[in-house]
Amino acid sequence: MLPEYLMQKFSLISKFIKPGLAVCMLAAAVFAQTQVAPPATAGSFRIGEHISYSVSLDKFKNVAFVETNVVSRGQLAGKNVVEIEGRIKTEGFVSAAIALIDERRTIYASIDDGRPLLINRVLDGGVSARQIDVDNTKAASAPYDLITAIFKARDANGSGSFSFAEDGEESTITFLPEGSASISTDQGTFESTIVRVSSPYFDARGFKEIRLWLSNTETRIPVAFEFKSRNGKFRATLASYVVEPPPQPNQTPTPTPTVVPTPPKPVVRPTPSPTPYIPNQPLLAELKFKLGEELNYQVTQGERKVGAFQLSAKERKLIGIQDTLVLEAKATGVDGGSPPFSLGDSMIANVNPDSLGPNSFTARLSNVLAPYSQNATFDQRTGVVTFGANRAEGPVGVHCVLSLIYAMRSFNLTPSRNAADPVNDTRVAVFWRDKVQIFSLRPSRPEMITLAGNKVEAQLITIVTGDPSVDKAGFKVWLATGASRTPVRFAIGGFQADLVSESIVTPR
Repeated sequence: MLPEYLMQKFSLISKFIKPGLAVCMLAAAVFAQTQVAPPATAGSFRIGEHISYSVSLDKFKNVAFVETNVVSRGQLAGKNVVEIEGRIKTEGFVSAAIALIDERRTIYASIDDGRPLLINRVLDGGVSARQIDVDNTKAASAPYDLITAIFKARDANGSGSFSFAEDGEESTITFLPEGSASISTDQGTFESTIVRVSSPYFDARGFKEIRLWLSNTETRIPVAFEFKSRNGKFRATLASYVVEPPPQPNQTPTPTPTVVPTPPKPVVRPTPSPTPYIPNQPLLAELKFKLGEELNYQVTQGERKVGAFQLSAKERKLIGIQDTLVLEAKATGVDGGSPPFSLGDSMIANVNPDSLGPNSFTARLSNVLAPYSQNATFDQRTGVVTFGANRAEGPVGVHCVLSLIYAMRSFNLTPSRNAADPVNDTRVAVFWRDKVQIFSLRPSRPEMITLAGNKVEAQLITIVTGDPSVDKAGFKVWLATGASRTPVRFAIGGFQADLVSESIVTPR
């Protein structure tokens, strides 16, 4: 890499590590000023190697991407190192329903043994980013992190047990070949060795049956990996493999005569007709509800009826150029003198039919709910929500409250074994009033409740919003335990809404 580029790259270290690393930064800066274009290899590392993966979860495709990039080589703390950049980001359904992950990791790894000397992690999977720095420059033998452990496994032909540390937890990681197979990827078909991966770190987090496929080539490319969790089977396959050659010294090119080609005769090709959009196509079975579903609720305050409302998956149609599912909640009846809403109040969310991530949300509310009226648009590529002249930033996959009610029906809401240690809480980014907040969904064990005089088995989900006024009132949803996971009851403050009827109305 050119000296200017290296100087820029290593000067960035000061933004990411603590003041105590000043000596290391100085060493890097000195190296940046003296190093010439790096060789193509550095120990077992290949400078310019860029690998990316597409990730699936069971039937869901492209739920995340993972990439690594061996950027450059240099010196740090008197040792020869390579700079490795890694990225993992969940998208769509997984980002909304399972985990909000957006991590960038920069590692300076020893060329001699592959161990990480410096690790900088920037985690942006929530409302605000946080940074984790690990300094191993003075350690006699640093443990591998997840990325350098994979490089080590490649160098060791997929066999060996090594010291390992992630999230401040030190353990071991073991790679054991267990067979061979052909595997197809976007980059072609590879003959590969199947490697079983195990670690107490993974066991503690419920990750099982971890497999890594290494190509039977000299470079031992990791062409795929997979693991099982309580949410299903995640599988990543090679999407791109590129080794960018190092820049060559500037040379004066030898001029060559310009050949002016004879212009070819124009070829007229027919323009294919675009596939016509067909509205109201069926929804994915994984979403648990069907297009045209209407749920009607009676609202009570104590023993007194105060109104009624309806939830509906109204229609699926083209809005602009986007395939859109229209979700609606509307007041259908008002009783008594002080109802919480007025007839005609409504909320409409236009959402992605597969992920249920909203593109827009409109709430027209009155009475005590009037402060929650708003219009908002969502950029699902960036997580930015625009409302009026204001913007709120959140992770990719941010929900509105109406899309959350539907999306939670497909969540894995298994209660924690120990109620005092709610490790199974599901956290979802939700735009709420004027900012993106992380809602926690705390599942309880299923129980029998009385609904319109009948006993129904349902699971209580307590939602913690981060809004003190709402959390004080207690926001609770009961989901039926059947296949459709229908919300049969809502409760907040002194109000309770019970399901009284459900039907499927085919959209026209």
